[in-house]
Amino acid sequence: MPDLHALSHILPRPREVQPQGTGLVLSPRASILHTGGEAANAAVILREMIAREFALGLPLAECEALPDGARVALTDGEAPAGPVPLASPPDDPEGYSLCVDASGAYLAARTHQGLLWAAATLRQLLAPEGAGMRAPGVLIRDWPRYRWRGFMIDSGRSPNSLPKIKRIIRICSAFKLNTLVFREGDDELNAVRYRSNPLGSENRHALTMEQVLEMIGYARERGISVVPEIESLGHSTAKGLHYPHLVSGGFEHDYGFVSHIRKSHLNPGDSESYALLRSIYEEWLALIPEPMLHLGLDEVRLPAEEQAEHMEGLLALLDCLPRPVTPIVWSDAPATPPAWRSRTVRCLWNYGDGAPNTPDNPHLVKQGAPGLLSGESDEPVWMAGGSGSLHTPNSKSGYGQAVENLLSWARWGENSPNASGLLAVQWSGNATDDWLPDFLTAADFGWNVPAGVVSAPDQLARVRACLSRLGDAVSPHPSEVDPPCWDGIWLDGADWGADILSGRTKS
Repeated sequence: MPDLHALSHILPRPREVQPQGTGLVLSPRASILHTGGEAANAAVILREMIAREFALGLPLAECEALPDGARVALTDGEAPAGPVPLASPPDDPEGYSLCVDASGAYLAARTHQGLLWAAATLRQLLAPEGAGMRAPGVLIRDWPRYRWRGFMIDSGRSPNSLPKIKRIIRICSAFKLNTLVFREGDDELNAVRYRSNPLGSENRHALTMEQVLEMIGYARERGISVVPEIESLGHSTAKGLHYPHLVSGGFEHDYGFVSHIRKSHLNPGDSESYALLRSIYEEWLALIPEPMLHLGLDEVRLPAEEQAEHMEGLLALLDCLPRPVTPIVWSDAPATPPAWRSRTVRCLWNYGDGAPNTPDNPHLVKQGAPGLLSGESDEPVWMAGGSGSLHTPNSKSGYGQAVENLLSWARWGENSPNASGLLAVQWSGNATDDWLPDFLTAADFGWNVPAGVVSAPDQLARVRACLSRLGDAVSPHPSEVDPPCWDGIWLDGADWGADILSGRTKS
């Protein structure tokens, strides 16, 4: 009989699952077959996942054809000449079909992403069997509710090395997250060393543009689009290290042994501000396949009229760039000008340690959430949530709160056709592993919004069981783990250690 317990623990939960037969048993001599092209890359990723989890280096072989339109297969021998009960993949660009029976596992999809997600599901179905593997007999046909399911890495406040980012990408891809919002700057740090301007040159932990390109390519191979968040008005203190005449405002935050200026802003409407931003935008647009730029625009301490004029200037600037751009803004930004409403994503935000995601929450009313998620708006919407954090070491808010927050976002947007994204954010520190339960919960609820009662403890147990199978999460290689940092300050245990830019130490 099929292992129904194994089926219930697939994350995200598939939409259509039909157990069948006695399942598949594979010897260590199993191989991965593919039809070439995009299927070859999906086969490579499947082999990588199996090698990391089961320590089996399976061979790859290209086939002219596989049964019933399959594009990748995992089998102990030659692919069978006869038919297998593989359903046609859904029309959704990320949809896939998967069949496991006694002869093998067969993956079908219309796109590269769909094949990767089929491989990710198959990896979760596999379990050790002696020196080989087994999988329950099953037919799956699956597709996501939300087109963009994301996670954030905040390198604008604390460094994240490229090896660590790659490891997090592998984990998130294994659960069908498809968007990495990479925060490349904030008040604390410039996290990228640009070629066309001096930003990042003061931060020896900043990624070079060559490393940025490597990150983008690595993510793309695993089905993930990188979206840079480029603070285009507020959160700009670090830009003032090189452009002091363009940055003003903010307030002093005292950490006891060092002070930082937080929430300063670029000069709104200033031609030099636009020239600097244009140089950043153009360097990213030359690298990213998906031309989406997150412009920030949240928490700005300026009159609404100045913010609105600046936003109009930024959107006009985007029209002058070499590629059409989809801009993303935090939803406490000024209202989107009418000409841009159908192409500007407004990203609502509220975290589990705040008031609930309800239409009477003043924070969300200010962002326009009730109208945007009414089912009648045509403005594209993402929803950002999970755990918040304070400006003290390791101050991530509770996991149960994050589950409830992400669930309420997923349900609020479920019947709004314009709601296309669910994002789990990570702020302040670089303890990204601590946020993985948030990320996987967003992956789960963003793919298939659960009906009925959801127990936060049960959800977290399920998430942690999934993570426990991944060496990348449980026992990462030391070269892929970064020293802990918070707000641009290295930590000494649970306390502040040394300020990154000034070098000042607490002791």
